[in-house]
Amino acid sequence: MYVCLCKGITDSDLQRCVDAGARDFTDVQSQLGVSTQCGSCECLASDIVQSRLAERDRASLFYPADLAVA
Repeated sequence: MYVCLCKGITDSDLQRCVDAGARDFTDVQSQLGVSTQCGSCECLASDIVQSRLAERDRASLFYPADLAVA
């Protein structure tokens, strides 16, 4: 689904950015340019980013990044 029509950014784009290591909405905004033109998408985009960050944090509780798989 398109979140930022001005820049053509989708919810999947936002999620991939978080998955690639973005630490917060400001990181995503800097990397993708979401919510930098008219700003009407900021609430939705921020909610999507926060949700994905929370998912990532919950997953790290069960699958630590430094855990080596044998």
